[in-house]
Amino acid sequence: MNSPDKLSPQLFRYPPSQKPELLNPLVLAYVGDAVYEMFIRQYVISMPSQRPNHLHRTATRYVSAKAQSRALQALLPLLTEEETNIVKRGRNAKSGSTAKNADVLEYRHSTAFETLIGYLYYKQAYERLNYIMQASLEPEKIAALTASQPEAGAASNQPGGTDTGMEKIQAGVSGGTKASESAPDRQAPSDANKL
Repeated sequence: MNSPDKLSPQLFRYPPSQKPELLNPLVLAYVGDAVYEMFIRQYVISMPSQRPNHLHRTATRYVSAKAQSRALQALLPLLTEEETNIVKRGRNAKSGSTAKNADVLEYRHSTAFETLIGYLYYKQAYERLNYIMQASLEPEKIAALTASQPEAGAASNQPGGTDTGMEKIQAGVSGGTKASESAPDRQAPSDANKL
């Protein structure tokens, strides 16, 4: 049986037609949206209350453009140069649609977040993808912990790296707060123009 934190390569058998780096960022965002939605739905179903209406409302708190934008802002200091470039491509992509319940900047950051998720999924960087998605559940903790790190840079915060900041951040995300007690709709520090 496969480890629960790994995606089975047999589950989804259709690789992209070209390397992930060459895909249109909106295509990556399209896939990233589906991957993140599935992650959030599984996360919400793992909670005690499983009434359908409650599941939907709780999931929406995480998958909304506003929540994804906040998650991306908190994660920015942890991204590698390669990931930052993918995020910028996603943010700058011209989409034919407009945001329903978010301003233009939040919508672009949300698209950038989904682009990163899609990119990591197609790169089969499952450990990193899992870390990013887990961290996105509590962006306030990530923002607070990265702000307290004097040298919380992307290069030193890679999985398997030597920086203890990563361990503190992972402990902060996984420990202490229940998902139902966290508030993804709370305002994160204002870094809206950081990208």
